[in-house]
Amino acid sequence: MSELDVLYDSLKNRITIERDIFKQIFSTWNVTGLYEQDVLIGCVVQKNHEVHIGYKQKPTVSIRKHLKNTLKKVLNDYGFATTSVMKNNMNGLNFCKRLGFYEISQDESKINLKCDRCKYVD
Repeated sequence: MSELDVLYDSLKNRITIERDIFKQIFSTWNVTGLYEQDVLIGCVVQKNHEVHIGYKQKPTVSIRKHLKNTLKKVLNDYGFATTSVMKNNMNGLNFCKRLGFYEISQDESKINLKCDRCKYVD
């Protein structure tokens, strides 16, 4: 299973596009697998200042290293990072807020967030 398959599986109950189209959309993004005991459990995707993270299972160890590596580069390169979460994904929204993201806008299905600074990035 690829990193993008893991990301798709973490979202498939909240999105309406097919796996192949999803993978095609993200084929030009930077993809970093999140591993726990050599098992792929999620991934971070990043393109320009936009970052997303998804898990097929909740990690039992800290993922700060992965977040730090991705967010540090994005914040250094662009001065900010953006992401979005579906309105019905309160766990995702709370996770993003803990990282330092704040709401900048909404549409009917998602909340758009921005981060100028992350407490996990020095």
